[in-house]
Amino acid sequence: MRSDKTPPIDNRTITFSRKLLPFLIANIAFSHAVFAQDVTSEIEEKAVPAATKKLASVLVTAQKRAENIQEVPSTITAVSGKDVDEKQVVLSTDIERLAPNLSSQGGGRTGKPRWFLRGIGTNDPNQNQDGPLAIYVDEVVVGLQQLQSFPLYDLERVEVLRGPQGTLWGKNNTGGAIHYITRKASFNKEGYSKLTYGSYNTRIIESAFGGAIIDETLAGRISVYNESYDGWAKNIVTGDEGPSLKDQNIRVQFLGNFSPTLDTQLILTTREVDAGPSPAYVVGATTLPGTDITQVDPQGAINQGGTSYIPSYGNNPTVYSDYWAGDGYDTKTDNSATLKVNWQLGANTLSSVTGYSTRDADSLSLVGVPLDTTLHRISATALLDSQQVSQEFRLTSPKDQKISWILGAYHYNLNAKNENRSARFAVGTTREQYIESSWDQEATSNALFGNVKYKFSDKASITLGARYTEEKKDITETALTVTDTATSNRVTFVSENGWYLPGGVRILPAFSAVTAVSKDNTWDEFTWDITPEYHFNDDVLGYLRIATGFRSGGFNQAITNGDIVETKPETLTDYEAGIKSAWFDGQLTLNTAVFYYDIKSLQLNIQRAFLNTSTNTYTTSAAGESDGTVKGIEVEFNALASVNWRVGGSLGYLKSEYNDFIYYIGGGGPFDASGNDFYRTPEVSLRLDTDYTIPLASGNIILATDWSYRSRIYHNATVQNDPLQETPGYWIGNLRASYETADGNWTFTGFVNNVTDKAPVFLRQIANPNTGTQPNNISAPKTLGLQVNYKF
Repeated sequence: MRSDKTPPIDNRTITFSRKLLPFLIANIAFSHAVFAQDVTSEIEEKAVPAATKKLASVLVTAQKRAENIQEVPSTITAVSGKDVDEKQVVLSTDIERLAPNLSSQGGGRTGKPRWFLRGIGTNDPNQNQDGPLAIYVDEVVVGLQQLQSFPLYDLERVEVLRGPQGTLWGKNNTGGAIHYITRKASFNKEGYSKLTYGSYNTRIIESAFGGAIIDETLAGRISVYNESYDGWAKNIVTGDEGPSLKDQNIRVQFLGNFSPTLDTQLILTTREVDAGPSPAYVVGATTLPGTDITQVDPQGAINQGGTSYIPSYGNNPTVYSDYWAGDGYDTKTDNSATLKVNWQLGANTLSSVTGYSTRDADSLSLVGVPLDTTLHRISATALLDSQQVSQEFRLTSPKDQKISWILGAYHYNLNAKNENRSARFAVGTTREQYIESSWDQEATSNALFGNVKYKFSDKASITLGARYTEEKKDITETALTVTDTATSNRVTFVSENGWYLPGGVRILPAFSAVTAVSKDNTWDEFTWDITPEYHFNDDVLGYLRIATGFRSGGFNQAITNGDIVETKPETLTDYEAGIKSAWFDGQLTLNTAVFYYDIKSLQLNIQRAFLNTSTNTYTTSAAGESDGTVKGIEVEFNALASVNWRVGGSLGYLKSEYNDFIYYIGGGGPFDASGNDFYRTPEVSLRLDTDYTIPLASGNIILATDWSYRSRIYHNATVQNDPLQETPGYWIGNLRASYETADGNWTFTGFVNNVTDKAPVFLRQIANPNTGTQPNNISAPKTLGLQVNYKF
């Protein structure tokens, strides 16, 4: 823990920036000595005459083989690295703009994203829980959800795989998988340097360079990404703008072709993030007696410590509203290594994917409330450390034979521990309180899997997949809460700014006993899928799919009534039919899928205020479960309306419902929420995007826009008759204009993201009777910027 309230961030940031500077200078300098070359990508456009131009041929590896997306009998959205760059898709979570029935609200740079795909996701605040949607980077799962929000740079493509993917993808899951594939090293000397400047003093420096180290034997590539901004809302305590950010990344890759039968890829990454205090708006609120409906004070008045405070934003904060927070820091350091080996064994290929990653996170928030108020004066610290190791082996037969197959084995281990401490200081009628808690969890998963495809003819085939998974988790948790009373001064703090240091908290021995509880369990499951497919002709593929998925049980990260709450495993069966088609000689692709999910023991976070009359305290959240169903349709299209005009879009429509949703909270119940919609699941999601190229003698002008729509979502699984616990439907639109030189080396772009300045609330929980407030977290506002990109 740091020894003062002001973190030594700047020195470390300067040191890291100096590491980046030589690479940027070298990349730019070298660019004048090489010829422009095309970047090798697995999403490429075939060289055809302009008059007969077709859509790009998209190759994906969703089935662990390079295949044209139109020939894969599964619902997949593929986004090229070029589209990620051009559409200003900055974060991993921004990919929701480009895929139907996908959302990833919240998280920012340092928090846990709320991923939902076809209604399957988690609203659980527990950091130790696995999500039902698996996130992969270069075939390695990102197990800790806090790590799943990261910047996208030097990217080859993104694949969004909908429905259970447990058969071929490492970590079993129920909701689907999102795979981010970085741009590989190659033996061609090429690279780029990109500079972006935008609203709120946003500065992004991005660059990559690679080529042969030893001709035809060893190649390398280095990529750097450095982003910072100052924020858009004023902190009335410190006078600073927030949220602020510094996010610095380096990726180094090596590609080795050491023999005609052996190739390897080594990927090394490091990342340092420093985020300042984020705006979190609270309004004074209670729950209407006899209901679960939120009653907000007309002026948003917050009653704490015996007095009332009316915030400047009243009861309706916006993204630009002033907020209050104390000094502090939120820093994270991530490191990872991935080794991929492919060894040709006769006609078959043996593949190995080894992953290792770590995270060290440290945060401190000091007291920060408006002057002359009796608002709760709270300070908190948190530490998190994690280590993940994964190993996958696959033996793959050639694809073009009557029977093709894949056999594999998988191992995954995640060790993570978290320590939290908070201090509430006396003010007005509020008494001092000290809380500490921790959890230390190890999760291990082992699996055997296989996949076989049998071709009845050139048109008809069937694919069968199977997997056996065994997962074990063990956890130890501790908890201590000490609160002063009117007659007993049980806890004493040295000072508000030094309480977290060694010796900063003094507790009377009679109240210093820490509760410790340990628990473990093992779950196993056999999952399978079957996919018949039929090629009606070269341009139309039809398929049916039945697939099952499994998400192991887990443990709540807080001790409740002297015990650790355990959640049951979640299972899902997907019944799906789809058609993929190409029209007008490849100038239009149209893909449609309909599906029905049958879910058992869906793991849920329960939010409801329940008063325990024996202790006169409220419980506001608990773990729960429910069965459920989801039925829906998805349509995606891409079209060349003319040689220079491209149009794309998608539609997702869902109907979801909880079944047998009986739950308990704080000793109360049973309560019944059967028939409610799935939370954070819009019924309708739309995407429309288009770009038009205007050819000039000196180059091209490209005008582009993309728009996405999400219908109403509920923030709460149990309370769905409260307008304050839902977000109405909204559109988000983005505009871009670019000039590209004739040689393709230089591109100058102006952009506006969130052009209508729509900033919806992404988290609005129930009113907390213990604090008399309701929290509101709001999405980012409109941003404008200019960008220069030089390729060499």
